[in-house]
Amino acid sequence: MKNKKTWGVLVGTGLLILSKLKFLLVILKILKLQTLISMAIYLWMYALIYGWKFAAAFVYLIFIHEMGHTYAARRLKLPVSPAIFIPFVGAAISMKEMPKSAKDEAYLAYMGPVFGLLAFLPAFPLYFYTEDPFWALVIFLGGLLNLFNLIPITPLDGGRIAAGISTKLWAVGLIILIGYSLYTFNILAIIITIIGAIQWYKIYKQQKNLVEDEKEVTSYMTIYRQLKEHAEHASVGNFTYYARSFKGNIINEHLRDVFLILNNVEELEETEEQDRLIIDEFLFRFNEQVQKIKGEFEQTASYYKTDTKTKLKLFMIYLGLVVVLAASTYYGNTIIMESEAMKTIIGE
Repeated sequence: MKNKKTWGVLVGTGLLILSKLKFLLVILKILKLQTLISMAIYLWMYALIYGWKFAAAFVYLIFIHEMGHTYAARRLKLPVSPAIFIPFVGAAISMKEMPKSAKDEAYLAYMGPVFGLLAFLPAFPLYFYTEDPFWALVIFLGGLLNLFNLIPITPLDGGRIAAGISTKLWAVGLIILIGYSLYTFNILAIIITIIGAIQWYKIYKQQKNLVEDEKEVTSYMTIYRQLKEHAEHASVGNFTYYARSFKGNIINEHLRDVFLILNNVEELEETEEQDRLIIDEFLFRFNEQVQKIKGEFEQTASYYKTDTKTKLKLFMIYLGLVVVLAASTYYGNTIIMESEAMKTIIGE
């Protein structure tokens, strides 16, 4: 059984890598049944190891979880791809457009575990009524699956929720995953740990560079004002010479490319009125690019800024989900451990 599990994880990891290849996604898109096909493959591979009953329960729980993300994305008017099931890894939807803020990202993230919780709640009365330990297994799987997803590190849901509270929580999630990876040597956990560490460093570096980015934006805005003031009084030739003196102070390639417009002043050698039109176009394009750079900076700077009330709300939702899911996992596991039939099904 352990050998089967090991091979299963290896196959799943390989499929995860293959799923990133564009040609596979194109083929699935052409079929327009990517969710159904990948779900069937997922179900079949799990059924080979754990049986159809276990596989059906697991696929159902994952599917409802992903539907929670899809529902949230539609509420936020964010286009997403259909869910793709990756054997021994899970399922995922890809966003074609990023959320506008960490608050929206947190909402998109926690709707997965919320739907996941709703998915296995009916298993409680079903177990009480039938006393069939299978429903305890559904409770255990649903609790564990969604609880693991709440570990506060990206790319897990907990990491995206933590982004709306404090990115410092990612350190906690990283410690949890590192400890779990070392204890179990779980390949999937190791991969998530690596991805999480890279993402954390990327955000840390981005936040650290914000001060320099702000100075750069301020510098570009100052240059634009100086150019505009100079264009009102200087001759065409004098302005062209003056404008080019700023080119060395500019890092952004799009802004540097705007200076090519001034070459037309010398190439055309037409009237001063036509040259003025070229300078006006230069100033317009320059300002357009500066405003774009400014907008991107402001979006990055404000993305992780969430008001205290929202942070508290997100934290309480997160804490509530963790408590309920942890209790459900413990409850389901307790029943399973007392059932010889379930021990056999899950390979104990």
